[in-house]
Amino acid sequence: MNLRSRATKRHSPVLQEVLDFYPIKTNKFGRQKKQKQVNIVYQPVQAQQKRRKHVYISRGDVGEVFFDEWEDIVLGPKVQLLQTVGVDFESLPQNAYEFVKIKPTDFELLQEDVGKTYLPHSQNPTSVIIGNSSPIQIHQFETHPIHSELPKKLGHILNVGKSVWAMDWCPNVLSEKHLMFIIFKIIHKGEQYLAIGGYKSTTDEHHTIGQRQKDDMNNSIQIWKIDCSLNISDAKSPHLDMVLCHNFGCAFDLQWCPYGAHDKFEGVQQQDSFIPKLGIIAISFGNGSIGIYAVPEPNSIRKKYCLSPNKTLFVKLTNALYTFSLPNIMCWTVSWGGHRKIASGCTNGDIVIWNIEEILIEKISHGEIKNSEVTSPIQYFRAHDSCVRQVSWNSMQNPSHIMSCGHDGRLQIVDDRDPWVKNNFQRIRAYLMTACWPNHYGGVLFADTENTVRYIRMEDLKKTTGVMMHHAIVWRIAASYFHPFVASCSSDGTVKMTNICRLRDRHQKPIQVTLYRLSIEEDMKTVKYWDNIKSKETTTTFMDNKAFSHFFMPEVSIQRVSWNPNIEAGSWIASGGTLGLVRVESTKRD
Repeated sequence: MNLRSRATKRHSPVLQEVLDFYPIKTNKFGRQKKQKQVNIVYQPVQAQQKRRKHVYISRGDVGEVFFDEWEDIVLGPKVQLLQTVGVDFESLPQNAYEFVKIKPTDFELLQEDVGKTYLPHSQNPTSVIIGNSSPIQIHQFETHPIHSELPKKLGHILNVGKSVWAMDWCPNVLSEKHLMFIIFKIIHKGEQYLAIGGYKSTTDEHHTIGQRQKDDMNNSIQIWKIDCSLNISDAKSPHLDMVLCHNFGCAFDLQWCPYGAHDKFEGVQQQDSFIPKLGIIAISFGNGSIGIYAVPEPNSIRKKYCLSPNKTLFVKLTNALYTFSLPNIMCWTVSWGGHRKIASGCTNGDIVIWNIEEILIEKISHGEIKNSEVTSPIQYFRAHDSCVRQVSWNSMQNPSHIMSCGHDGRLQIVDDRDPWVKNNFQRIRAYLMTACWPNHYGGVLFADTENTVRYIRMEDLKKTTGVMMHHAIVWRIAASYFHPFVASCSSDGTVKMTNICRLRDRHQKPIQVTLYRLSIEEDMKTVKYWDNIKSKETTTTFMDNKAFSHFFMPEVSIQRVSWNPNIEAGSWIASGGTLGLVRVESTKRD
């Protein structure tokens, strides 16, 4: 019996052999025979120092990693550990677009009866079940708190009344001094703004890819004001704060300028000729164009025109900062590369890049664009054989590489300085719907044909690791600037997240956490949110044989998911889909 090995397996005190040799007797040849005496000595095991995991860094501008404490976190991000990794916010220009001013003539304030014509058509209230509660009726443009039925969860359900295909939080980059105050909970109880766009109705509206819509289709972008306080007792109900009205059809994609476009006017008296900016937003419209708009700050409009603080504003943006369009092609997706570049994936497989900063400087400084070469794309190249589903930049500070995926099944990275040399590192015989390039980690994520979200390290592009698994098509993958959790949404009605920091250790398997699952009851009129679903390891056994025969109702599809880009609300996530229900909640875990 090997006592040493058995004791080691049981983590008991180590058995140390002490060999004492001493003469006992002589043998027949007259030589002294030595015997071995084994004394068992118990010694306590000393705790071994935790080995530093190897971290893969893909870009030279990133020299920092997440704290080691993130590796042991599974259920959700901790607010105390939120940190900025991969982005140096102090080096970013806080007033990059200070020269962009909003005049009262740049927008038209509509009456309520006229503004409602741009909203989705009136519908019956949606019957919703949260947990084990009785059905709750949520009317259009109203909300219901999740924590009223689930005390351990903080969040709200918004009824926006339309199928959601474009959604993004408004960024508000703060200084490092402000960030330290927030981390130690000395100040800040602010509200966040969420922009939501899409179709004008829900399941009864469909559109063909590449078919332009007319310029007389009324639609809107809803701006919701959401209190992201982490204290349930202090949380206010979200409300529809402002509606951006337009005539350009559906909104297939939208994204705020990531920094430098928000005016801070706290304690500063402003001129009556200008209105502060909430931000600058880029919207991909159904008519095939991309509109760049400076969005006015809602409270400043109310103050200027003496309106009620709780009144929903209907604002028609009459003058766009600029509108991008190409002949016979639809610009379908949009992505900001820092504050200077805007990239768009087109329905014919092309990718186009503009320098929006140079265009706006030329237009505003001279009153008009005299040099037509400024408006020309800085790059225009063929990337895919069919429409581009999504484009993503490698970095906010030094955007130089673009990752794209499309209906031709290719996942590739292109250097915008030499776009004709492509790096195709994934090719499947199906549609590639979404891909994500986190700014803080040395790898990319995409969804494959088996509806699995996979992670690829830049050092080994041939090896992939499954991190989240769904039972239907994955529409969107989202990553945060402040924690290593990534989220995905699918047509099966689920929103999941996982901690990619656990991939540092090869002995740890990724664990997927299901935030919720949406289903339709037997009456086909009531929807139910399933919460507190048990977490599972992401393994190949997750997909059972019955999973491939599942068919899901179109009402349960979740098409967009987005993390809040502000560190004071970095644990908040928003997700919405076909039925017009948007769920915003905090994913923090104590």
